[in-house]
Amino acid sequence: EDGIRDHCVTGVQTCALPIFDLQKDWITCNSEYTRQEFLEYTGMSADRVFTNLQGANEQFYPVSDTETIQLARQRYFIPNGDYFLCVASYLDPRKNVPFLIQNFIKLITEQPNLDINLAIVGSLSYKSPEIITLMEEIKAYKNRIVFTGFVPDQDLRVLYSGAKAFIFPSLAEGFGIPVLEAMQCGTPVITSNVTSLPEIAGDAAILINPRDGDELCQAMLNFLTDEDLRDRLKQKGIERAKQFSWSKCARETVEIYQKMVN
Repeated sequence: EDGIRDHCVTGVQTCALPIFDLQKDWITCNSEYTRQEFLEYTGMSADRVFTNLQGANEQFYPVSDTETIQLARQRYFIPNGDYFLCVASYLDPRKNVPFLIQNFIKLITEQPNLDINLAIVGSLSYKSPEIITLMEEIKAYKNRIVFTGFVPDQDLRVLYSGAKAFIFPSLAEGFGIPVLEAMQCGTPVITSNVTSLPEIAGDAAILINPRDGDELCQAMLNFLTDEDLRDRLKQKGIERAKQFSWSKCARETVEIYQKMVN
């Protein structure tokens, strides 16, 4: 009625923007990165575009009971030993899953004494030629790489908690909620140094170039060999995640609407 509409923009270069009025509408974005992208893309006045950071669900918290973790691992056929975890759709090129798999294989090939597996949570559709080819290439490593398919939140928090590290080498994110989920569960994080991810992770994660395999391999090796590093980033991640919440997002949303009305 007042000509005020609220659009949450999650990736202005990859989604169709709704029709809006540059002079009358107000926009909220889920990260400062997205806000800057939106401003550049539209030329809208900066004082009409707000950043309103999201949060992770409160269902994600550290699980320390070893029996609970072991039962969850058995449900999703994650073998004994340490494992890295990734939560991402295999078919979304932005998620960079083939890059992770290829460099995990490189790591365990060059370091055959490492007792580490890789669990990937996400869709089990292998329809893209790249994924089909990759599945053929990794047959020799089928005992080290597990595709769990969909995992509900009550099990996902357990898999986060049991992982040696969470790896999220995405090429582009409007926000990156899985990084926060992992941090809330006390899981040290390796993620990308591009788009919104440094804004979310801060100094509580190892940031890597998501196109540099050597950087990723070194980060994985560092986590496996440096317990102090893991413990330090685990604590930093828990504290970092406290800065984000849906209740804080709701309060800031109210403040933004008050500014619009005034």
